[in-house]
This record gives sequence, structure tokens and C-alpha cells, in this order.
Amino acid sequence: MRDFTYGFWETVDLSLLYIGKGTARLLTRHSATAEDVAYATLGGSLICAFFGAVIGFALSDLSRSMAVIEGASIGLLLGACIGVFFGSFVDAVDEYIRGVLKSLGLR
Repeated sequence: MRDFTYGFWETVDLSLLYIGKGTARLLTRHSATAEDVAYATLGGSLICAFFGAVIGFALSDLSRSMAVIEGASIGLLLGACIGVFFGSFVDAVDEYIRGVLKSLGLR
């Protein structure tokens, strides 16, 4: 039954966690140990900022009333804001699932 605990939310949470840890290690020389929630939030923010910039770039190119750089910048900022909530939501759901599975006593 232990194999069933590694599901979709665990995969997404670990992906965001590793992206956040990698970014923290690249930006700082001596990365202090922080909570997993912070790493997942940073990872979600980076992923959503990238996708927001791409979507903002594409939509501003189609609108013809906004410069492409402005659209990409606005999309990047909105994506980063949404990513903070996305990363913390994924971590919260994953922690809840882990808690439920631990309470069931599966081995």
C-alpha cells in the first residue's frame, strides 16, 4: 500500500519543491534550511511567472494596442502572484493527503 502514497499531488509538490530549492541555491551561496512550503511557493511562483509571461506576450501581440514587452511584464507579474497561491495550495493539499494516509495506518 506504500506505493499508492506517491500520487499526483506528491509529484507536483516535489517538483515545485525542487524548483524552489534549486533557485534558492543558485541565488544564495549559503542556502539556509527553510520550510518546504517556502520552496514550493517559490517553485510555483517561478513556473506561473514563466507561463504568465508567455501568455501575456502572446495576448499583447494579438491585441495590437499594447506593446509586447508591457504585456509580457504584466503577465510575468500576474503569474508570479498567482504562483505564490498555487505553490502554497499544492503544498497544503499534499500535507493533508499525507496526514490522512498516516491516520489510516497503511504500511
